[in-house]
Amino acid sequence: MIDPKAPHPRQVYLRRRVMALTGAVVAVLALAWGLTLLIGRDEPEVGTAAGAGGTPAPEPAAPSTTESSAPPSSTTPPPSEPPPSEPPPPAPPPPDPEQPCPDASTAVTAELTAPSFRVGQRPGLRLVITNNGPACTRDIGRGQRELAVTTAAGERVWSINDCSTAAGSKSRVLQSGERLTFDVTWAGRTSAPGCPTDRSPVAAGEYRLFPRLGEVVGEPAPFTVTP
Repeated sequence: MIDPKAPHPRQVYLRRRVMALTGAVVAVLALAWGLTLLIGRDEPEVGTAAGAGGTPAPEPAAPSTTESSAPPSSTTPPPSEPPPSEPPPPAPPPPDPEQPCPDASTAVTAELTAPSFRVGQRPGLRLVITNNGPACTRDIGRGQRELAVTTAAGERVWSINDCSTAAGSKSRVLQSGERLTFDVTWAGRTSAPGCPTDRSPVAAGEYRLFPRLGEVVGEPAPFTVTP
């Protein structure tokens, strides 16, 4: 019979120790490997986060803190445009020369060849018509014109219409500023409507020559008759 409590040979103890150490080393390595797998799953490596397709995403650039030394640029506002001006009103049409000349724009004056003459002389008289307005039409016929002489006191002495036919009309376009003259020689004698034959030379004194065109009567021209 074999005694179980009998000592074993030395080689047996050595083999048992080697096996025990080997098992301990294997257990330590297994534990380390397990911890490595566990850490690798829970915490990815810093700086290796992958973008789409497995390519590492670039790190964002740090903001620049450098301040510019250039002064801030000032923007000049554009010049303001003037408000649109209204177009000028259309020019009025030119006056119609066929329109009759108003009395207000028709000037009638009297002239003499001399401011004084002697009894019995035959002075020259003149009727002047001037259009002081735009072009227009005026009746300047013989029936519209008259030259008359009165004393300084206003007594009627003579009229060209007393012994001449004061009839007839003649319409004419008068341009602006146009001046028409009609001359007559006065015999220096008195007259009356109807031209009576009893006529005498005017006496010495102060007289007035009145011009007329239609309803327009001009200022008298004074003159003197000497002995």
